[in-house]
This record gives sequence, structure tokens and C-alpha cells, in this order.
Amino acid sequence: MPERSGYHHGALRQALIDASLELIETHGVEGFSLATAARAAGVSAAAPYRHFANRAALLGEIAAAGFGQLRDVLRAAAARHPDDPVEALLEQGSDYIGWVVAHPAHAAVMFSTRGREPQSDAGLAALAELGAVLGRLAEGGRLAVPVDTALRTTWALVHGLAVLHLGGMRTISEEDVPLLRRQVLRPLLDGGLLRP
Repeated sequence: MPERSGYHHGALRQALIDASLELIETHGVEGFSLATAARAAGVSAAAPYRHFANRAALLGEIAAAGFGQLRDVLRAAAARHPDDPVEALLEQGSDYIGWVVAHPAHAAVMFSTRGREPQSDAGLAALAELGAVLGRLAEGGRLAVPVDTALRTTWALVHGLAVLHLGGMRTISEEDVPLLRRQVLRPLLDGGLLRP
């Protein structure tokens, strides 16, 4: 296959990432290869190796980019409520679910280390945004459990709701997203993480 002309430096890398995400969304993480990504991007089978050593490296970059986006989403959610960490945490939970549901291919790569290079630093940076808000609650005497316990519990809840939604169990309604998400997330805070 002749390589598509017009790709300048960096554009081919992004074209391959975009093609891979489309293939993953349709066929799953196991359903694509560098060759199929190259074909979808309209370039030769050898072209991906200019930017990625192998399939694992491409998946690792997708994971890192996804964690970076999620970190930014969580940071922005917290920033909307600088004086109310409870509201900030609810907003983060809601936005976490929304981001995962809107980016299923990224999520599939991010939350499985099979077949990709690890990106633990990127994942930890995203979780640190949740931890920062929980730390504010702890500083204010509002957290009933250690920050690390609260972080694991909060992450498990919001991630579990997002994954159930992706699997077809509509835990979150697109028609009433903010209200329903808060109704689902609020009992976690009231039921053990927070002091009155």
C-alpha cells in the first residue's frame, strides 16, 4: 500500500493513535495491531515503526494520554468548587464517570495493563487529583477514614459505575446526568467517608 502523502512530523503519530482508538472502540484492545492501525490510517505497514517500537508502546502512549486527559478533567472539576471540598468531590466523581463513558476506547486501554507498556506515573497523577480533594476534607476534620482508604473507596465507586455503564448496565442516565450521578455518589460520602 502506498503511504498517504501529506503527513508532517507528528501528524502520523496522531493519525495512528486516532485510528487505533477507533479500532479499539469497535473491536476491543485485542482486536487491532500496528498493521491494522496503519491500514486504517492509510499508511504503509512499516510507517508506525517510525514512532512506536511496537504495539505495546502505542498502547502505552494511548494510556498515558488518557490518564492525562482524566487528570485535567478531575482538576477542573475540583477547581469549580475551591471552597467546598464535598461539592468538589461530587463533581469529580460525576466528571470521572462522564469522561470514561465518553472515551470507552481510552478507558479500555488505560485500565488494563495487558499488552501495553505500564504508565503508572500517569495513572497516579490522575488519582492524585482525587486525593488532593480528599486531603482537603481530612484537613477540615471531615474525613472519617484515612485519605488512602477514602481514595481507594471513591475510585472504586466511580470507576465501577462507569464500567457498569459501559457494559450496558445504564447506571447513569444521559437525560439527567448531573442529578442522577449526585444521587448515586452522595450516599458514599454520607455513609461512612465523611463526618457530619
